Amino acid sequence: MFRRCWEYISSIGIQPEYDDILVKRITLSNRFSVVAILVFLFSGINNIVLGDLFSGLLIECLVGVCFLGFYFNKLQYHRFAISFIFITVSIAIFYFDSYSGILSGTYLYHFPLILAIAFVFDMREDKKVMLFHFALIIVFLIINVVTDYTIFRSSFLTDEKRSQMFMFNLIFSASAVGFFVYIMIQNNLKESYLYIQRIEERRQSEKLVKEALDEKNILISELHHRVKNNLAIISGLFSLKMNDDLHEEAKNVLMESRNRVRSMALIHNRLYKSDNMTNVNFEEYAKELISEISASYPAVANSVKIDTDIKNVSININSAIPCGLILNELLTNAYKHAFRDKTNGHINVSFARDNNAIVMRVNDNGVGLPEDYKQKQSLGVTVIESLSEQLDGTYNFSNNNGTCFELKFKHS
Repeated sequence: MFRRCWEYISSIGIQPEYDDILVKRITLSNRFSVVAILVFLFSGINNIVLGDLFSGLLIECLVGVCFLGFYFNKLQYHRFAISFIFITVSIAIFYFDSYSGILSGTYLYHFPLILAIAFVFDMREDKKVMLFHFALIIVFLIINVVTDYTIFRSSFLTDEKRSQMFMFNLIFSASAVGFFVYIMIQNNLKESYLYIQRIEERRQSEKLVKEALDEKNILISELHHRVKNNLAIISGLFSLKMNDDLHEEAKNVLMESRNRVRSMALIHNRLYKSDNMTNVNFEEYAKELISEISASYPAVANSVKIDTDIKNVSININSAIPCGLILNELLTNAYKHAFRDKTNGHINVSFARDNNAIVMRVNDNGVGLPEDYKQKQSLGVTVIESLSEQLDGTYNFSNNNGTCFELKFKHS
């Protein structure tokens, strides 16, 4: 029952949408109000018992003033409520410290007040407010010391009664300090528990995310594996058809189609074997692709030398597939058309980063392109144009002791 009542009083004015810092501030200010009410209540009773009816009743009036702190918090005037209660207590201590004199020990209540100010306010956000309240306490203390506690001095109180009040004030101020230390420890323990709980929740969330990511990677890997297998089946069907008694031109078309399919299958095979499911090491891929294409043209492969200048560049699958298909078209065209009646063919392939762009160059020492190659509307050139647009890149063909191709596209 007591615990439930205490929690209710501590939570007066707290709204569900408040953050932890504001909730802590309101809770501590409410609890300080409770302590202030109890101290004023028993101090008033003590003064009345000692025969000082005026100060006793005045102190009891302060009990009602402290209840306004709860009211302001309920109205959501939280900053005002906190400062109001601290200023009220500061003025009360100043007045009764002067009224009772230094022998009464009323000044001892400054210690729990200072402690409360330090607990309730955040030094990073409320530096000016804290300095104001600390300065107010210091000013009141200086005034009483300078005036020798004579501003509101009571003629009713004797030194004996002041000594009796000192013991009472010492006990209550020490109890208040102890109470705030207890609250601080409890609050720190609660924050530590919440912190540990959040760490555990985060650890569990990270574990679930990692498990989901691992599962996703497995599914993506399996997807690449199945795509590679399906492309391999399609490539195999092309190979089967090529063994039939077909016209040479038809076989060439089937072989070119098979090579295009294989160039895509190589990408998916690399992604399936790699830990990285999105990026392809283009150097390794290009060398494997060149080997596949060379094997498709055994009649001229031994007379053609291919040099590669490919840096260790990784690109994502969205760029790798078009680049692979373009390279496939260029090498296929070179093997088919560039080295007729030549026994010392040479092809150079380069692929490198240039700031935020990637540049691919393929040049050979073959017969070069015919002047009207664009008018012929060959499938290879059409494929290269379409794939270059897909990359948002620019390409250029030129004749320079053979065919020279350059593709440039942006890649972060």
